[in-house]
Amino acid sequence: MTGLLGIVPEVVYLAVCFIAGAFMGSFVGVLTYRIPRDQQWVKGRSVCPACGHQLSVADLVPVWSYVFLRGRCRYCHARIGARYLRTEVCTGLLFVGLGWGLGWSVDALKFAIMTVLALAVGIIDFETGLVPDAVVLPGTAIGLAFGTLAGWHGLVGAAGGAAIGASLFAVIILFSRGGMGWGDATLGLMLGAFLGWRLAVVFLMLAFIIGATAGIVLMVFFKKKGKDSMPFGPAMAVGAYVAAVAGNDLITWYLTTLFHR
Repeated sequence: MTGLLGIVPEVVYLAVCFIAGAFMGSFVGVLTYRIPRDQQWVKGRSVCPACGHQLSVADLVPVWSYVFLRGRCRYCHARIGARYLRTEVCTGLLFVGLGWGLGWSVDALKFAIMTVLALAVGIIDFETGLVPDAVVLPGTAIGLAFGTLAGWHGLVGAAGGAAIGASLFAVIILFSRGGMGWGDATLGLMLGAFLGWRLAVVFLMLAFIIGATAGIVLMVFFKKKGKDSMPFGPAMAVGAYVAAVAGNDLITWYLTTLFHR
């Protein structure tokens, strides 16, 4: 870690990453609750799902508010789902991983945005089986916009990643007759746009490995059957995050291993 981290101690920087991630995790909670219910998520104050009371700023501090209120609404004392706390902590830790691996950089910011969107889509897909266009299409535009910051070469790389991420799933959908949904293709489009063509290849390999492993675990330990529907969005989200943090190292390791035999 260089630049800013030469002035700010590393532990402080990573703490800031966790706090920023926790706040973005609160936003992920908003997305995953409102979008499946067709509620407005761009604006509008948060309310208690049980009593409908508008929540104050003190009720919305990530992690702290949940712990301080002991997981209950301040006004009606209804229990608040622990999923919100888990999402905030998880996003905070994911941001720490990005800060640790990428330092203070444009890539860290780009992949932080990708992580928020991918996590939200992964949760929604897991819970509902749907990939919302309201997230992935604007996300694709953001990924391409980051590509333009690196000039023509960066834009071509982002567009190539989007094409790779979408086309593979499109081919699978067309030839498998429903083995996957078009939501997987649009999610691949978004993640590929953020990652660029090199990391998109790594992301796809990781996603299929993770998805296959998860499928085997579900069939062996949870009695799932091969014909049962299994959302692929979570595996894609995890694969994209790993590719963002360690994809270049994985490419270097693979090429070194391949050509030094």
